[in-house]
Amino acid sequence: MAKRIFAFLLLISINLAAFSQQTTLNLPSIEPLFLEQEVTGVAENPAQTLTADEVFKLSLMFSECQLDSEEGQLCLEQFEGLKKKVSGADFMNLDFADRGRAVLKLLYQDYLKTYNFSQTKINVALQSGVYNCVSSALLYMALAKAAGLDVRGQKTSEHAFCTVYIPGSKAGQFQKIDVETTNPYGFNPGSKETIENEDKIQGYYIVPKKYYSNRQEVSDRVFTGLIAGNLCAAYIEQDNYEKAVPLGAARYELVRTEQSKPVTQVRRDFDILASNYVNIEAPDAQAFLEILDWFTGFIDRWGMTDYLQKNMDNGFNNFLVYCFDEKNYELAVLVYEKDRQYLTKNQDTKAADLITDILVSSRITDQPAEAQIEEIEVLLNEGILDAAQEKRVLVYLENAWLSILNVCMTERTYGTGYQKSCDALERLPDSSKIKRMQKSFYDNCIAIIHNNFAKQANDGYFDDARRVLEAGMQVFPDDKTLKADMATLNKMEKR
Repeated sequence: MAKRIFAFLLLISINLAAFSQQTTLNLPSIEPLFLEQEVTGVAENPAQTLTADEVFKLSLMFSECQLDSEEGQLCLEQFEGLKKKVSGADFMNLDFADRGRAVLKLLYQDYLKTYNFSQTKINVALQSGVYNCVSSALLYMALAKAAGLDVRGQKTSEHAFCTVYIPGSKAGQFQKIDVETTNPYGFNPGSKETIENEDKIQGYYIVPKKYYSNRQEVSDRVFTGLIAGNLCAAYIEQDNYEKAVPLGAARYELVRTEQSKPVTQVRRDFDILASNYVNIEAPDAQAFLEILDWFTGFIDRWGMTDYLQKNMDNGFNNFLVYCFDEKNYELAVLVYEKDRQYLTKNQDTKAADLITDILVSSRITDQPAEAQIEEIEVLLNEGILDAAQEKRVLVYLENAWLSILNVCMTERTYGTGYQKSCDALERLPDSSKIKRMQKSFYDNCIAIIHNNFAKQANDGYFDDARRVLEAGMQVFPDDKTLKADMATLNKMEKR
């Protein structure tokens, strides 16, 4: 069986969309490609096991071969011919084990020819002879059922095969015989037997032992759906969600009332389809919104799961990233109010913060720091922010001030930097970053004043030294270093 695809695609946001722009994507249908009733004609079929016809017809539908199509009709005719053979006297007079072996021989004598890992469709296997483990196992299951055998599907993470239950001498006793359907020697693997008409057998596939680990016996419905599982995995690799999602929906719809670990895995595969789709790249925010709306529709239709919840949170965050890149605050708010019901509490908080970022960014991007401060102050005074938003906006205000102060530090205009840091702290008195910047400016200013004073005093220019100190003390009247320098100067003048 083809491996499931779990990849999440990274977003690359592109500035293209305006709020009013409309896009039209070919969104995949979230409805099943078909329903069991359409195949069997029965509204409710509570039977745990399916008939030979039901297995074959469902396998055709999962193979995307419509029953009323020309190919579908041809396959049904071929299957009817095979059923007549395996239900005839030559087969039915055999004991159960020999009958199960004979069904496998029949397939390899006249039909199955070439193994291909990816060829999972039962119609292709029947008509061309090219098969893999899934298509051959389902073809065998359908015919073995027609031959009156109790045959059950087995799956692992890498493989699919069948088991025939042979009734024992006592009620409830069974002998279980595995059937490796990928080669003509696969009935009860490991046993020795002679295959008739070996000259017609072109070759067969050897299955590695590791493919049999962690085997699970699954229901007939789960087993027929393996075809869809393989096709959906291939469609994901091709980014063909228009085919993958309806097919995955049909697979899940067929088994959703069952309670088993394999059904949980089917649901997980279905969720992966939708989640991969909501993580694809879109040209702009408006286009991605269509995908996001599709995803919430999927959740409404099929129910929320933990896996979908995680991807809903991620998808909504990705949508806001698009809005951030486009500075589209109005669209972000509109969709947030509409879709926040689908978000976890943690993601709701993150979304609200990012929307605030979009609002601020839409006003200050590409503006110099001084203009940013003015815009932010206007925003703070508009009265439209709640407490959490105001707190976040103040971070932008702090960053704008720090940008100005960093320029002063780089240019070594310490006096100007100190004065601006004082202005900044009047607005942001609790900012530890600005306080540290202010202290650095202060220390540098004092060091410059002291060094200028010392040079003049040491050269005997006491009047100039006093003017340096007095000018400095007008700005920093309480500084201990400058006061000490003034006392030293007074002593030097008295000598």
